[in-house]
Amino acid sequence: MKSFVFKLFLFSLPIAIFFASMEFLLRRIPNDYSYKKEYLDRHASEIQIINFGSSHAYYAINPEYFPKNAFNASHVAQRLDYDFEIFNKYKEIFNNLEIIILPISYFSFWIHQKDWGEAWRVKNYAIYYGIGSNSFINNFEILSISFSNNTKRLKRYYLNGENEDTSNSLGWGTAFKSEDAQDVQSTGIVSIREGVGDVFSEENIKTFNKSLKILNSFSEFCNQKNVKLIFLTIPCYDTYWENTDAVQRNKMFETINDFVREHSNCYYFNWSEDSDFVEKDFYNASHLNEIGAEKLTKKLNHAIDSLSNIK
Repeated sequence: MKSFVFKLFLFSLPIAIFFASMEFLLRRIPNDYSYKKEYLDRHASEIQIINFGSSHAYYAINPEYFPKNAFNASHVAQRLDYDFEIFNKYKEIFNNLEIIILPISYFSFWIHQKDWGEAWRVKNYAIYYGIGSNSFINNFEILSISFSNNTKRLKRYYLNGENEDTSNSLGWGTAFKSEDAQDVQSTGIVSIREGVGDVFSEENIKTFNKSLKILNSFSEFCNQKNVKLIFLTIPCYDTYWENTDAVQRNKMFETINDFVREHSNCYYFNWSEDSDFVEKDFYNASHLNEIGAEKLTKKLNHAIDSLSNIK
């Protein structure tokens, strides 16, 4: 028996070393999550304006155009509970914080990573932010993504020098360039998959109520610290909104407007169909490019300035 166990150990050891080495090398590939975590670790106490949110904010808010210290803490497909988890890790050291920008999109109150086929992204929060996950798998790169894809990732970085960090130094996503713009007509159909079906189903009501609790938690912090909480619906092209469900869309607008009316430290900029933004500002029907991001951030800065005398 002892001989069998010893042989099994000898057989398993190189396999374990191989996968441990692979995990180590995968974690060393620079990515948006590790970069933003490290940035917040170093600079959270200096930040005056911070935004969270999903890809809508990731590609739309470029902190380079704010005159104050600002940072974009959004990620692709990031939902509200992860917005709050990241914020919660640093709230005690946001000593100079003046503004929190929390984008509200068509899907914000109901969406889960799994609904977009984005469940694999959960591992990024567990591994790089230290945000706990109930799944053992989500704590490992090698278990969360297929072996073939991980092999490709290793080759891209260690052989071709291509990392996975697609943001600038202040967290804005740089990948959606105007020169590579997609057709705004055909890409508008993507909003169909962002619909949640019956917003009054039992599951959707539970998720909706959890989202409201998160907004309340943000608001309570802002009240205590004299911080302004700005909700923002980022511009999308007409073809995007044409493909959305009216009930879900109206519920989203109604909810955030009601919330702002009930919380004096909250403000809402609904730029969903702002005519200032034209086709050349969009990468696709639901995301801005670098031209649109510059325009939006400057417009947002002007709007923030208009609140400066509001106590």
